[in-house]
Amino acid sequence: MKGLVVCPQPIAADVGARILERGGNAFDAAVAAAFAQMVVDPFMCGVGGMGTLQYFNPLDNLHGIVDFHSRAGNKVSPQMWEGDLVGRSEISGYSIFSDHRSELGYSSIMTPGTVLGFSEAHATLCSWDWADLLQPAIKIAGNGFPLAEHVRDFWTRAPSPGIPDGITRLTVTKPCSEIYLDGKGKIPNVGDIIRNPDMAKTFTILAQEGSDAFYRGAIADRIIDDFSANNAFITAQDLENYRVRSNPPIWGNYRDYQIASNPPPGSGALLIQMLQTLEHFDLASLGHNSGATMNTIASAMVLAHQDRDKYLADPDFVTVDTNFLISPERARNHAAIIESKQPLPRTLHTASSCTTHLSTLDHLGNAVSVTHTLGTGSGVVTQGLGFVYNNSMKLADPISGRPNSIQAGKARTTGMVPTIVFKEGQPVIIVGAIGGSVIISAVLQTIINIIDYGMSPMEAVSVPRIHCEGNLLHVEARIEGSQIAKLASFGHKVQKSPYSFDPIMARAHVIALSDKGWRGGADPRSGGGIAIARF
Repeated sequence: MKGLVVCPQPIAADVGARILERGGNAFDAAVAAAFAQMVVDPFMCGVGGMGTLQYFNPLDNLHGIVDFHSRAGNKVSPQMWEGDLVGRSEISGYSIFSDHRSELGYSSIMTPGTVLGFSEAHATLCSWDWADLLQPAIKIAGNGFPLAEHVRDFWTRAPSPGIPDGITRLTVTKPCSEIYLDGKGKIPNVGDIIRNPDMAKTFTILAQEGSDAFYRGAIADRIIDDFSANNAFITAQDLENYRVRSNPPIWGNYRDYQIASNPPPGSGALLIQMLQTLEHFDLASLGHNSGATMNTIASAMVLAHQDRDKYLADPDFVTVDTNFLISPERARNHAAIIESKQPLPRTLHTASSCTTHLSTLDHLGNAVSVTHTLGTGSGVVTQGLGFVYNNSMKLADPISGRPNSIQAGKARTTGMVPTIVFKEGQPVIIVGAIGGSVIISAVLQTIINIIDYGMSPMEAVSVPRIHCEGNLLHVEARIEGSQIAKLASFGHKVQKSPYSFDPIMARAHVIALSDKGWRGGADPRSGGGIAIARF
């Protein structure tokens, strides 16, 4: 086997695997597959978005994080929306305004980082030419692709209170509706062919001219003309001055494994904190998804999310004590709270399903775990460019003076946790997920399922899952009624989903090493592609 590619979109997974078969490495496969994802899953990810990528290259002793978070434009001010905030969504605590200003339209957009993020990863890690890696995505956009079930589901699913529905999102701008609605103004059916020649043209310019075209060239000029005419917060200076951040991963321990994840404003520290808290409990003896196990895991989630709300922020603007968050002392403190059965702090936030993920591995041991996103998509498409911009402003705090408050140039916090798990210095699990704050829960349980319960990668991402970051403990329909009763006896307010495989529980994608070799697991909750590159 030359390698594996696992992601929610089978078309993109195939693109990556074919790159591996033709001699590319895991980093080449990741770039090519990521751009294909942007075509076929256009509201989850795109060149108008953001992300974070963890890479491991053992031959050249390279291991790090490329953070390409979106950043607030120069025209924002910390108090500009303070008096108009209606509330926060039950889903991920998005800011809610009567006019959807942080969710839809030009006012919801932050400076995109995706193009430069993948460009810098390419310059450091890839063996193929940039232009060649974009060709599969260009062909898919130009020739068309069948609308996937999970994409249509996102557009048609009933939204949470305060969040606009799919048809509203698709009709924010005329260029967006012209691409994604049919001739009668309706949402296409699953399997209908979507063509996006404008995206193919944009990607062709990027292939020929590189990332400069997006930040200070022909594409940038068109973006800024559109933004200036529609009162966006982003200026030409924001694009010209945008930079990615390259950092070492942050490290923690779980059992006899080492966990490498992403630094703030990502949530790697919270994932590590949860794992180190749970290390104080013998989860295997408690039994998978028993009431006692789920109570312990849910309690660790709640305590970590309290720390997230209180401490996590963009470290360029706020001092974030990562060492405190991942310290053994913090984990012991949380474990003691759980063991003593003290009442847990509660909030109303849960999580939404958005973003996308990609894990790749090649036969040389190179590995990538990358999560990238548009949020849930602003609905804005600049005429002739063919791509949707992010709506990252909805997760910036409209109340000034807080860690995650709005500020020019500032990134907002994110639940993304692209993670690689090591044992004796070698990677054994490459994992990430999509789905707002619940990403952390999905990755947490995937790791536990493999390490504590000996599950295969596919089992680990498929078994019933829970999520809790505050007031409600969300469980899938497959969780046994007798164990739900036990959870209630522990004091949890349980909300049982009517769905056996609920996309709200996020979608984890993992590559893991077992005694049978490397195997992939693609979450069946929606989409899911595993592609093997063969010699």
